[in-house]
Amino acid sequence: KDFTVPSIPDRIELKTGQRLVTIGDVHGDLDQLKNFLYVAGVADSDGNWIGGDTICVQCGDILDRGDKELSCFRLLADLARQAHDAGGALAVLYGNHETMNVEGLFQYAWDQGNAEFEEEMGRTLDSLLTNRWRLQFAGNQPARWAAMEPGGILAQPLLTSMKVAIIVGKSVMVHGGLTMKHLDYYGGIEGMNKAARDWVQEAQHGDNNNLGQYETIEEVIQAAQARAMSISKSMPKCLGGKGGESAPVWLRLYSYPADKSPQNPEAQNALDTVLSELDADRMVMGHTPQSRINAALNNKAWRIDVGASKGMMGGKVEVLEVIKNEDGSEEVSVLTDSNRIPAHERQNS
Repeated sequence: KDFTVPSIPDRIELKTGQRLVTIGDVHGDLDQLKNFLYVAGVADSDGNWIGGDTICVQCGDILDRGDKELSCFRLLADLARQAHDAGGALAVLYGNHETMNVEGLFQYAWDQGNAEFEEEMGRTLDSLLTNRWRLQFAGNQPARWAAMEPGGILAQPLLTSMKVAIIVGKSVMVHGGLTMKHLDYYGGIEGMNKAARDWVQEAQHGDNNNLGQYETIEEVIQAAQARAMSISKSMPKCLGGKGGESAPVWLRLYSYPADKSPQNPEAQNALDTVLSELDADRMVMGHTPQSRINAALNNKAWRIDVGASKGMMGGKVEVLEVIKNEDGSEEVSVLTDSNRIPAHERQNS
């Protein structure tokens, strides 16, 4: 129940005076997540939602390179439930590090982060079953894998409520970026969110072997390899399956190089086309660390990953804010711990 997140629509219209705030990559840094939420004006120091009807979107990469990943998820889930009750909303998007964890790829996980999964998930399973449930994972972080895999412990309460992309007012949020190829393949963001949701809620590897009934070490290893392969082969393209770096969680077309306008000459037209299709004015993305929040491509690509976590650059916390005005226009600002900076001061081109 600690990780249950209310479902919200794939598209939300902003009301006059209503705020949208977006938060970049967190990477298991609970202190910096709290700082993000404080700067955004949606949570107090005790973890209470104070944002009213504000819509808050965290743009992915809660996992890896940190020591409090589950604590971050728990805080966001708690605030999401409070926001729902207050007439607001909090959405969490998939990042590439979430999709790697779902696949059983843990090369970016810290020992302290793995210990947190062991403490909260592993020991509970040991008490409910026996420690032989661990054998089926062949030593590959069994607690983390059991929690994050499709059909796993966190699939139904948390992962099924996460989105690949969401539109709020005239802003589309995604971890890496969207192109017309993504929209055409899935028929829009609704289709890709449904594909991710349907896939992650069902175990892709078949039945668990919680009794650890294996005859040889080779059989254990083969079972774990088959488990990983079944997940990788069935993963939807929108999460990176059969799509590699072109998937919405991996794309860097609009965000690279950091702090500068994208070098790819096709970037502007690609962004203009997808925003027109979605009836949006801007795309907000994380994934590529910047020295500060900035806009590129005619003020349409907002890059909000400031590398704030201690596992990345320890960057200064900043939040993107959008407010709908009475005339229907939207005012964009960058929030810091002491200032509200107008959009035009953060444009690269």
